[in-house]
Amino acid sequence: MLLMPTRYLPLVALLLTSAAWAGDLDADRTLVAEREAERCAMLARASEAVVCIFAEPAAQGGGSGVLFDPRGYGLTNFHVVQEFVQSRQGFGGLGDGRLYRLRVLGIDAGGDIAVFKLEARETFPFMPLADSDSLRAGQAVAALGNPFVVAEDYQPTITYGVISGLHRYQEGQGNLLEYADCIQVSTSINPGNSGGPLIDMQGRVIGINGRASFEERGRVNVGLGYAVTANQIKRFLPGLIAGQFMEHGTLGAAFREIGGRLVVSAVQQLSPAEKAGVQLGDELVRLDGRALRTTNEINNAIAILPADWPVTLRLRRGAEEFETTVRLERLVLPMNQKFVPDLDDNHAALRGLLERARATAGIEIDPAATWCWRSADADEWCLVGDDVDSIEATAADRERRRLFAPLVQTPDLDVNWEWVGGDLVDGQIAAVIVHRPEDGVRATWRLRFEDAALLDVRFADPEGAVTWRCSDPRDFEAGRWPTRLVRTTADGGSSELRIETVTRTVETQP
Repeated sequence: MLLMPTRYLPLVALLLTSAAWAGDLDADRTLVAEREAERCAMLARASEAVVCIFAEPAAQGGGSGVLFDPRGYGLTNFHVVQEFVQSRQGFGGLGDGRLYRLRVLGIDAGGDIAVFKLEARETFPFMPLADSDSLRAGQAVAALGNPFVVAEDYQPTITYGVISGLHRYQEGQGNLLEYADCIQVSTSINPGNSGGPLIDMQGRVIGINGRASFEERGRVNVGLGYAVTANQIKRFLPGLIAGQFMEHGTLGAAFREIGGRLVVSAVQQLSPAEKAGVQLGDELVRLDGRALRTTNEINNAIAILPADWPVTLRLRRGAEEFETTVRLERLVLPMNQKFVPDLDDNHAALRGLLERARATAGIEIDPAATWCWRSADADEWCLVGDDVDSIEATAADRERRRLFAPLVQTPDLDVNWEWVGGDLVDGQIAAVIVHRPEDGVRATWRLRFEDAALLDVRFADPEGAVTWRCSDPRDFEAGRWPTRLVRTTADGGSSELRIETVTRTVETQP
């Protein structure tokens, strides 16, 4: 057995270490190459959903957009489509090299957002919307769009950077084009990028690019871009898809910072704040569970919410703390153009929403079907075809029949039907449908926007209002239905109904 002199051991150790380093370096290079390939593949997929937007096919200038739904629904900036918002007709180019007809649906001029729909295909590539509340400064992001209209084949330009700031504020023009609580990025944002997506490294839309800081001379990007957050857009999305003119909300109260506290300094008459009992000198502790430190943070928190949106205030008055919930009133916009919702667009979106609701519940429609719901105490009510308001039925039966009528029927959508926008129900964003019969009780259905599951139904007439809260869904042979129905009245009365069985029968002709 040969023994190595001890003086050679350090050299051997160095050679072995060098070999290990070389192996580690090769592994690192392989890993970097794999990550780069994954990133390029993700960006290639994301690029397929980016839209180059033009007023006319031969237009020299244009903006960008992104598809967020396979049915062709897309997002862009209001200022991108403002030129043709009255006609609602434009054009959108995709990375497949084709130009598609584009129709503007709803607009949010205050927050500089619009929803459009591309036509001529059943399905389109799309990117989902992310949860923008989970973003962090320093996080890698990419902006996709068509700056300076350099891509004649509609392939988007990709710029890469990081989130350089969160909760920024960019002043608007008399409540128009206001960027509140927005994302600041180092990614290059230039003319033509407007309306395009800001995405994370999983290929999800975290915001819509719309503004940038430029040098005083010339429109040259200096590395400060701004994007409307995805979560702000989600609150407005039900109304935008429904083709509505969306407005932002205001609380009707002003605050001052006094000794590290946020104190109410003014309350407008007949404002939501006054109606909720807010008084001068009250200290704002939290807004929707969020602790705020400055008046700018209050403005940011309110400015990203739609009109009529519910807000919970936690206030301190003297030694006592209490909570109150208010609904924001509309913030007046100085619009030169009048935007009137198109009823055909609204009804097309409403039909799609009801189809999603039936798909979620696994409900099959048949005009000859009889639907019956039986409660735990053997009480039963049935709906035959479209016979909602049968003369023989009691008032209680007619009310219960209307609960589920839009889900088991195909409503005859006339001027009395409308998808009016969105709302917040137990922390969930909901789509709101209204039926205003000329000689009957107004009905309002709120469906979870994510999957169109039924959340509640409200009936209102001059004598008062009744609300049915729907929960505890369960699968039956005839579909998935809520099994717990809680009925509350305007005077505070409450009763509960438990559904035990749901049946659907169809009579066949001999």
